Amino acid sequence: MPTTKRAVHEYQSSFERNGKKLSFAAGKLAVQADASVTLGFEDTRVLFSTVMSKEAKSDADFLPLMVEMRESFAAAGRIGGAAYRRREGRPSDQAILNARLTDRAIRPMFPKGMVNDIVITVTPMAMDPRYPLGVVSIVGSSISIMAAGIPFEGPVGAAQIAYVNGEYIVNPTNEQLEVATLNLVVAGKKGSINMIETEANEVSDEVLKKAFEIGQAEIDRSCDFQSEFLAQLTITPKEVTFNKPSATLEEAVKSYLGSEKLESLMGNAKVSFNEGFSAFEKELLEAFKEQIADETNVEYSVSKVKMAFFNVTKYHIRNRTLDLGKRVDDRTKLDIRPLYCEVGLFERTHGTGLFWRGDTQVLSTVTLGGPTEYLILDDMENDDIQQRYFHHYNFPPFSVGEARGIRGVGRREIGHGRLAEKALEKMIPTKEEFPYTIRVVSECLGSGGSTSMGSVCGSTLSLMDAGVPIKKPVAGIAMGLFTEHDEAGTITKYAVLNDLMGTEDFIGDMDFKVAGTRDGITAIQLDTKLKGIPLSIVFETIDQANAGYREIMEVMLETLPAPRAQVGRYAPKIHVFTVDPAKIKEVIGKGGDVINKIIEDCDNIKIDFEDDGTCYLTHADLHIIDKAKAIIMEIVTDLEVWQSFDAEIARVEDYGVFVRLPKGKMGLAHVSQLGQKYPDSLSNHFKVGDKMKVIISSIGTDGKIAVKKVG
Repeated sequence: MPTTKRAVHEYQSSFERNGKKLSFAAGKLAVQADASVTLGFEDTRVLFSTVMSKEAKSDADFLPLMVEMRESFAAAGRIGGAAYRRREGRPSDQAILNARLTDRAIRPMFPKGMVNDIVITVTPMAMDPRYPLGVVSIVGSSISIMAAGIPFEGPVGAAQIAYVNGEYIVNPTNEQLEVATLNLVVAGKKGSINMIETEANEVSDEVLKKAFEIGQAEIDRSCDFQSEFLAQLTITPKEVTFNKPSATLEEAVKSYLGSEKLESLMGNAKVSFNEGFSAFEKELLEAFKEQIADETNVEYSVSKVKMAFFNVTKYHIRNRTLDLGKRVDDRTKLDIRPLYCEVGLFERTHGTGLFWRGDTQVLSTVTLGGPTEYLILDDMENDDIQQRYFHHYNFPPFSVGEARGIRGVGRREIGHGRLAEKALEKMIPTKEEFPYTIRVVSECLGSGGSTSMGSVCGSTLSLMDAGVPIKKPVAGIAMGLFTEHDEAGTITKYAVLNDLMGTEDFIGDMDFKVAGTRDGITAIQLDTKLKGIPLSIVFETIDQANAGYREIMEVMLETLPAPRAQVGRYAPKIHVFTVDPAKIKEVIGKGGDVINKIIEDCDNIKIDFEDDGTCYLTHADLHIIDKAKAIIMEIVTDLEVWQSFDAEIARVEDYGVFVRLPKGKMGLAHVSQLGQKYPDSLSNHFKVGDKMKVIISSIGTDGKIAVKKVG
């Protein structure tokens, strides 16, 4: 019986984007998913598969959205993976950062109250190593969601803009990003922005704003490309489940509470606000328990009453701020919460900085290591990259008063750590200026809003306390936004808020983080709950943030105005010198026997060589470093006529004095070469073990060395 050949119909579209090929395809791969779209950019091909659960948890109070990037070494043309496993493991930090980047851009575009599980799986099939995957991940996820028929106010476009040598480059290569003054990733729908991720080297506001304008134009083009491709597809809208309170329930909650109870929550910081909020929530659940227990009354449930109370409180706070200019803790929109800074908290650590702003408390600690203690980045996008400065961020449950265990590092911690790292890395001295590996760990001991920017400030203080000669101090601030809209969704009234506190983040429209030096911005990150923010508000926020983080920096610099002149007592010391590269093998010895003996004799000193002969000696004790250097120099030094040494006397005879020279050699200073006549025995004038300054006067063909006393 003949085999039936399957017919495959694949929908395809190709576009040119700034001289590079962009393509979409659907209908051929992963057809059991609700939608699968393959996006191509130059030689990169990535499969985006979207699936929505058919049964939803009807009492959920959030959108259970998950973006998963599956790494593939095969896509990068590498075997990859640990030698004992040779397969992909848990997602790398870079994969998690790409997934978070995408989540932040698409999450605001789903309808409010939707509770169906949605999983977007990003599977790289082939990767062009010249280009990063961030923008690809956002655009592919957007078009995959829409192809699945899931309610979504898209498409969402994205663009990456670099500023290199005075020119703006769209879709830059990784090589161009290495030398860029600005690296901007921006996403949104046509006419507005909803996600920003920026790394910069003290760029001016003018350069940054121009990049945003270019980025918005590229977002619009990206949205047009997606719409053109989607027009080819037959898309069946999905039925989804919503869980949100009705206007009637919200009015009942508002009526029960009254303005006095709502106003009693005002004038509080985060902790006291949360205590009052929890008390009223329990009171409401008790007051409406009969309606909640009535299964025929679909308007009432525990989750809906809680959401109604949240919405009523949110509207009260927002209206109070917009109408009266008084925030939840009674600050004005420009006020920054009380600040406290301290350095040098612990004797044994290499550097510490405590930054306390409102309820947010971050302790950053610096550890200095030798030049080969770098972090190795080895993932799909990074092939054995050495990173000598890195930042880790921890957010333990006790920082928000939660009684639960710590279960490893979460995606949020990885994202916030990378943001703080980007804010500071352009200010880190070069290896030639400061040959240490630098690790900073920020422990969030209390959370009241913007712990990531608190980490930037705490890290600056700890680096200076550790004696790291950073080029300039960096500070950061988180900005918030409250808005009112007309029926068409246009913003009619808004307020940009300095120093966003946790409560305002929860009920507000954006979390806009800005970090920089006195001379320019080094990092920006924007998350928003709105479908998009116009550039005019983005620019106003940047201007306001510039003044805000400089105000914070002044308080930091009152604590420690500049980096300490030297590293601390317990930090390792590094001595750098050079030897003849050809002599390195003599220092290492057969099977490492020589260098291992030096390390053993010198208190486990770290010895590192580079191919050009640069040698790094790392140890906390300078005397140990001097000892190791003397041994190494003795090994690598070739004896030549006219070389001088502080030599140790090994033997005294009537005819002269024998001294120890490098490389295990002996030299004889004949009695006639000792600088003067000695009428009695030389042993009365020279003692074994004493030092004598000598110069090599001759080296015989038999290898015997003659020296002359100097001075």
